[in-house]
Amino acid sequence: MKTLFESLALFSIALSVTVSAIADDHVQIPTYGGVETFACDFNEGKDMDDLLRVTKKWDKWADKNHTVGYTGLVLTPFYYDSLDADVYWVGFSPSFEDQAIAQSEYDAKAGKLEEEFLSVYSCKSHSQLAWVRVRDESGDTETGIVDFSACAMVPGATQEKMAIADKKMNSFLSEINSTTRIYRWYPLQGNETGGADYYQASWSASLQDKGSNADKFVQNGGIQLRRSLYDDLVQCNGGPSANFIEAGRSQE
Repeated sequence: MKTLFESLALFSIALSVTVSAIADDHVQIPTYGGVETFACDFNEGKDMDDLLRVTKKWDKWADKNHTVGYTGLVLTPFYYDSLDADVYWVGFSPSFEDQAIAQSEYDAKAGKLEEEFLSVYSCKSHSQLAWVRVRDESGDTETGIVDFSACAMVPGATQEKMAIADKKMNSFLSEINSTTRIYRWYPLQGNETGGADYYQASWSASLQDKGSNADKFVQNGGIQLRRSLYDDLVQCNGGPSANFIEAGRSQE
């Protein structure tokens, strides 16, 4: 099991990617920010329609009350081995400070709105992670599907080597016109990682886009390239997939 300090250290190294890697291979320093997740179950007699009615109110509230950027998504399981929760709230912030400001503003001003959320679902976990962008050429979509993988670094692997491998993989994905957006989530507070160093999140605008991107990847030798680039660096296990709907975002 990874400790908080190990996770923080790995995230810090991932961010630095190092000046030497940037200078030698023109690797850009990744963009990062904060993620918070709530795992929740619907209360008796409540469902997704009830939740979306509340999220519409939250979207208006966020525009009026948040002074920093914050984007909220609602995720529901699609592919899964065991169902840990009915629904997930996932909130993205452009920095950890902005995340803290948004959370403080919500705690101070959203009492009645929070009561409406809690009338719909009951949440059993609240976790903090750090997101790092690996590839995002197509931009956010309001709906779609996201695939998660739990990944552990191989002994001897470095973030410098990962950055170089990512650069080569990103070039390949651009060549085959893949629209997949790739982020890594590094667990911080409130996470039981089970040995994972990070979670890879691959976002597609729809199930059809996910399938199309997968076909292009396989047919153009993507599996072989992935093995040659990453097998000596990281081991990832296939994880769950979830449909997502954007609940809204604050206008900074």
